[in-house]
Amino acid sequence: MSIPVDLDDLAATLAGFGTAYLLTSRDGRVKAVHAVVEVAGDELLVRRPGGGSLRNVGTVPATTLVWPPRADPGFSLIVDGTGAADGDDVRVSPTGAVLHRPVAEDDERAARPFWVTAFVDVAEEHWDRVPAFWAAVAGQRLGPSRGEAGEFASLEPLRGHPHLKVQRVPSTSRVHLDLHVPDPHRAAARAEQLGARVEHRSEHGFVVMRSPGGLTFCFVAHPACLRAPAATWPDGSVSAVDQVCIDAPARLHAAEAGFWAALTGWAPQASSVGSAFSSLRRPEGQAVRLLLQQVEDDRSEVSAHLDVACSDRRAEAARHEALGAVLVAEHDRWTVLRAPDGAAYCLTDRDPVSGVL
Repeated sequence: MSIPVDLDDLAATLAGFGTAYLLTSRDGRVKAVHAVVEVAGDELLVRRPGGGSLRNVGTVPATTLVWPPRADPGFSLIVDGTGAADGDDVRVSPTGAVLHRPVAEDDERAARPFWVTAFVDVAEEHWDRVPAFWAAVAGQRLGPSRGEAGEFASLEPLRGHPHLKVQRVPSTSRVHLDLHVPDPHRAAARAEQLGARVEHRSEHGFVVMRSPGGLTFCFVAHPACLRAPAATWPDGSVSAVDQVCIDAPARLHAAEAGFWAALTGWAPQASSVGSAFSSLRRPEGQAVRLLLQQVEDDRSEVSAHLDVACSDRRAEAARHEALGAVLVAEHDRWTVLRAPDGAAYCLTDRDPVSGVL
């Protein structure tokens, strides 16, 4: 699976990776060296790769730079270009770039998402207001409508790939998850083994599922892998809509928590907030965290809500209220609000950059 990278976006894409490997060739042999790469205008500057690499680009200018993924499953960044020696360094003029990952080798890994999207399903009567509300909350642009009836839209960050989307639905607003996988049908088979059930197989390739506790989620194949930075506001505060909290009553909680851990392959961990909460360790590079909460009521199905990490919860709450949210309750580490469609969500004291308390 590959995602083309526009060369104008290459510098921003590199921010999500570490050191690279420089590949050069001569006389039919490829030489690979570990490389420190800097952005120098429209070029990439490889610092002191060694005499062998310098001699190679003097004979064969074609070069490739490879940045390995920081987490598994993840994408490598591959940049092809033309190299030239510049003293002890090599300057590379990029000619093409892609993000690439292999297809999973077994069914268990096939269901592990390389990206997770939080989908806000908005009741039709609130569609004229709620998408713009969430775009303002996130500090992102509301993208153009798409779908057969214009029922979908993405919240588009200035840098990175979208992880928040909205969908118009006939009745009740809710939150669901999209799990991005190479093969949605293969992933659905794995989810069924773990206790989920298929609701719909679309002719467009996605599969709609319900978890053992009844939470709707989808397997999709859309490529994405670059997490957007948190939003910084004029007062200096920082926030990020970065977590989906899965709310399960006591009788469904254990099975639901086990299902999501097994499906994603993300390790469960206890929460410092209390025994009613646990989370799944988010792999590096993922935009959305998953929190599980055992709720006190006896709702018939598992549901979900959004959480916002913020550096100044009081300032963030005031900003949301100015956008049309309603304050419901304040707790030691989180604040509950309602969006203009009445859907509850929370502001938390988690660090907007790391995502943890």
